[in-house]
Formats: sequence, C-alpha cells, structure tokens
Amino acid sequence: MLSIALTTCILCSQTEVTTPKYNSKLDFHFVHQFESSIDNGGDVDLTSYGAEFRLDTAITNSDDLQFKFQLHRAQWNFSGTSGLGLDNPWETINTIDLGLTWTHHYSKSTQWFFSGLGRTSYEEDASTGTVYGGAVGFVHSFSSDFTFGLGAGVIEQALDDVRWFPVFVLDWKIGHNLKLTSDISTRFGGRMGVELVWTPTKKWTLGAGYANSYNRFRLDDSGFAPNGAGEATSSPLTFRATYHSSPTFDITFLAGIVLGGRIEVIDQQKATIARQDYESAGAIGILGQIRF
Repeated sequence: MLSIALTTCILCSQTEVTTPKYNSKLDFHFVHQFESSIDNGGDVDLTSYGAEFRLDTAITNSDDLQFKFQLHRAQWNFSGTSGLGLDNPWETINTIDLGLTWTHHYSKSTQWFFSGLGRTSYEEDASTGTVYGGAVGFVHSFSSDFTFGLGAGVIEQALDDVRWFPVFVLDWKIGHNLKLTSDISTRFGGRMGVELVWTPTKKWTLGAGYANSYNRFRLDDSGFAPNGAGEATSSPLTFRATYHSSPTFDITFLAGIVLGGRIEVIDQQKATIARQDYESAGAIGILGQIRF
C-alpha cells in the first residue's frame, strides 16, 4: 500500500521537468532489527534486504513518467516457549512491487499525479496472488522553498477488503543546508514518512526521519494459519549519515528505533486469530544508491 504513496512522493517532490531524457537509479538495502519481546510471550527479530530500480523520463514538456521495480525479502525469527514466539506464524516473506506514475505539470507551480501498482507479497511456498492499487493527487509549489501536495490511494489486500489511504508530498527548504521532505532515504519496503535533512558539506548528508511501515502478505499452507495472511506494521525512527563518494554513488549508514511494532495473523476464513504488539527494538543497516 504505502509503496504507491512512496512512489508518488519520490516523483512529485521534484518540481521541475527532468533535464535528461532518462534518469535511472538503483537502490539497495540491508537492515537488521534486533530482538524484542512480544506481549503474549516469545521474542522476534527481523533481517530485511532488497533492491529497487527506478527509471524517470520526460515524455513531453509537461508530462513525466516513472517506472519502479522493487524486490524486498524479510526474514522473521520468532523464538520462545509461549505466545507467538512459540507459534512461529511465518518465516521469510518475499515482496515484489511493480509501479508506474504519471505526473502532469499543469503550470510551473502545480502538478497532478496518477499512480498504479501491482504487488505480490507472500511467505515462501505460499500462493503468490497479486493485488492492485492506485493513487491520484496534486502538488503545488507555494514558493521556491515550499512545496506541498495531497492525494488519495486505494489497494487490494490479501483476505480483506480494499484499503484506502492518504498521500502527502512535502519539500520544505528551512535553511540553506536544511530541509524537511517526504522523500525519505529509508524508502525500502512499504514506508511513508518525513525526514529532516542537513547537508553540512558536499560529501556528507545527515538525516533524522520518522515513518510508518506496513505490509500484508499471504501465508503458506502449513503452520499456525494455513493459507491465511499476515500483517506487520511499525513506526521506525531513523538516523542516518550518507557519504557521497562520487557523482554516481552514495552509501548510507543507518541506525534507529522501531516503535509501535504490531503483528496480526488472519486465517483463511478472514478471521483475525492473533494480534500482538512487540516492544521497541533497535535497528542498524546500510543502504546504497547508484545513479546512471
């Protein structure tokens, strides 16, 4: 779901038509979330990694297209002698996103965007049923320092009704080297949020961000909820340092705290059979971006 909003935020935070005909980026990430206790018993930790390819192109003087393809793999580790730690509701979750966003520059200061997404998210050996969604909205530059936009999106969900969600776009240049943006650096997976970004030198950028993370996926035909669905949500608070090693490559070192973690398990009759929170957990990671 949030990948639609995130795609839109990444594209629409740019307020000018792309100068080159094609602009492509490859992002990759590896993040480990340390072990924390689940409310009803047991512990959980998470290791995730993946890559995202984005291609932007200006098709006319007023219209841009962005294509996005993302692979994300989340390895959950449940442990303990009671509760969900013992039940071990799922293990490795694979997510594949394919998105397309069209932006129309209605005027020099106003843009409209339309976004579509196909997603498959599933536990290994589970059904890879694809869900679809889309978003629409507008972005307005009130000045050279402040851009804001709003929209709405919808996406299908595994074993549930469609989900509606808001979309927002923000690019606020607070000072010469300081800005607040919705184009967060930790955009892997299903995350949407804001980040305060400071660029003290040409080689280094520092950021502090807050996001909401959401994923719903199909489960395999064995275990705690055969052919059911899982849902994982959290609110990561992240701090990062990005080193711009060359005009085409950045590397980012990440640390943070995962707040508000929640795990839900749904059976194949669409009934919620478990809903548990887990305690705040530390996280570290490394991210990279190649531009070509």
